[in-house]
Amino acid sequence: MTMSFENKTVIVTGGAQGIGKSIAQQFLKEGAQVIVFDVKKPEYEVLFQKVDITNERKVRKALRKIGKLDVLINNAGIYFQKKLDSLTGKEWDSFFSVNVKGTFLMSKYALPLLRKSKGCIVNVSSALSVKPDASCAAYCSSKAALNMLTKTLALEVAKDSVRINAVLPGPIDTGIFSSEKEKQDYIAANPMKRIGKPEEVAHLVLFLCSEKATYITGMLCTVDGGEALN
Repeated sequence: MTMSFENKTVIVTGGAQGIGKSIAQQFLKEGAQVIVFDVKKPEYEVLFQKVDITNERKVRKALRKIGKLDVLINNAGIYFQKKLDSLTGKEWDSFFSVNVKGTFLMSKYALPLLRKSKGCIVNVSSALSVKPDASCAAYCSSKAALNMLTKTLALEVAKDSVRINAVLPGPIDTGIFSSEKEKQDYIAANPMKRIGKPEEVAHLVLFLCSEKATYITGMLCTVDGGEALN
């Protein structure tokens, strides 16, 4: 997919690795100036700011350094499996702090810039936001909350010509599986019988941010090989 983002400025949170890295690299290929916000420095050539997105003061300070912004990708998030009876309150809070509060803070303080550019936001949610998994209630709940944040904020800022959408990846090959058996179990359960590639998520993200998607907002777009259909 070829789409030009020449002269566009893009922030990708959590862009040091995994899906975020693939998204950032795809924007770079299409000519964008990309700034990664992360707690970990990327191991590839890209502009970088060390930012804890759950810290309101640090988010505001980092965004004050940005003179122009066209696209915000809220990708940073945490994931691990833990059933409710063994989940601590601190762990529950950590899911909502990163997956929901971090997205809220980034969006809130980026919106003045995005209103000027009539830009867009894409939130990286999860297929598990619409398909429950008994082993990760906190993660599923936090991503479901992110979906509603996407929709309500899209409705709030539509009058400003700012678009907000979410992508909902299923199992993606980013080293998330704890064992080969776990990976094969996911493959067996997936309708397409394979694991997704990070670039397949990135291609959808770029489409939603492009001039080809200017009338799309408030959408929750799965990219999961049909996982959420089961």
